[in-house]
Amino acid sequence: FLGRIVFMSSIIAYFTLGNGIYSMTKAAIEKFCDALRLEMKKFGVLVCIIQPGNYARSTKIQPPVSAEEIWNELSEEEKEVYNKEYVQERANFFNNILNAGSTNGNEVVDAMVHALMSPAPKARYMVAKLKEKLLVLVCALFPTVVMDSVLSYALSK
Repeated sequence: FLGRIVFMSSIIAYFTLGNGIYSMTKAAIEKFCDALRLEMKKFGVLVCIIQPGNYARSTKIQPPVSAEEIWNELSEEEKEVYNKEYVQERANFFNNILNAGSTNGNEVVDAMVHALMSPAPKARYMVAKLKEKLLVLVCALFPTVVMDSVLSYALSK
């Protein structure tokens, strides 16, 4: 092979939990890589995707934010739509997700090194906890109504 390209995506490409824009960008990267991988194969260029799960604690990519900080950033119009209780619930939900993230970022780095250095790299490297992999599986295999129920339940906690 003459070369390779490695992209960073996320398991969030498969579902969204109140982070629609981020999910859309990751889904777009996935589809771009799928097309590019097929197109570049004839030129001897491999295309790989790294799909990390929740590594927020190891990367500090998104620090926890208090409900008060969020509330203070809202416009008066937004405050009329969302009350403080809702903002508190959402902040707690996302901060719990961030706090549950893996602290072993080396797993992602190892996947990146393998994708770059291996003579036979994988097209996709899903680096996630079993629970996260199962959620991706549910999203991929079950009807949308099932996925929506699972995600709605998660958002209601």
